[in-house]
Amino acid sequence: MTETALAPIIVTDDQLALVKRTVAQGASDEELRLFLFDCQRQGVHPLDRMLHFTKRGGRYTPITSIDLMRTRAAETGECAGIDDAVFPPDDDGLPKWARVTVYRLTGGQKYAYTATARWGEYYPGDQQGHMWRKMPHTMLGKCAEALALRKAFPKQLSGLYAREEMDQADREVAARPRNGRAEVVEAKPVDSEAEAKRLFPTPEEDEHRTALIHEAAVLGQKLKLTAVDKRGFAAEFLGGRTVEMADIEQVEAMVAELRKRAGAAA
Repeated sequence: MTETALAPIIVTDDQLALVKRTVAQGASDEELRLFLFDCQRQGVHPLDRMLHFTKRGGRYTPITSIDLMRTRAAETGECAGIDDAVFPPDDDGLPKWARVTVYRLTGGQKYAYTATARWGEYYPGDQQGHMWRKMPHTMLGKCAEALALRKAFPKQLSGLYAREEMDQADREVAARPRNGRAEVVEAKPVDSEAEAKRLFPTPEEDEHRTALIHEAAVLGQKLKLTAVDKRGFAAEFLGGRTVEMADIEQVEAMVAELRKRAGAAA
């Protein structure tokens, strides 16, 4: 299905000066151009504040709302529904994970793109986690939905992150079970260049990853992989990480194996 072209966004010189002083304060010329390009690509004016300029790990990272991500998916005419977030039945008020499935029509076929967000990877810590403790299912559910939307619509949403996903960006957070409950343990801010690159990829790197995730999902459907098969792939190629958190080289290796198996099955 052909996508509807977005109307061009006009930014006057006065508005650009205001953007530099306010919503993109501290941006370099290159970062400002990237921000304006992302606004144009998403069909929003930078002063509408629907797309936010932020820097994480020393890199420009555009932040948006889950509503804008849903809108962009719907505008393709290929979004065939989004399931409500699913949580473990025994979360006792604090979900260990949230899982969301987004459906997309591709070549007349309906494909499911499922993503799981884990509390220990997204909870921002006690100092910044007021809303997370107040509405834990809502916050974690938005993270899972954003992951699933990027899997299903990599071209439209590549490089975009919902605000809830980035609440934890300035620190590493782990969760350890204690007496059946999750204890949040805050660690030092990320200071490894390699780790920062993995957590905060450039738009081009993120687009490459989401394209691989999209291909892996399609190949998995064709190969009729079971949940056990998928866990096996995660253990063998991703070191037990989720596909969103694994190194890009690990994802590439997994997709290469899936291509090989799909070719053999053809």
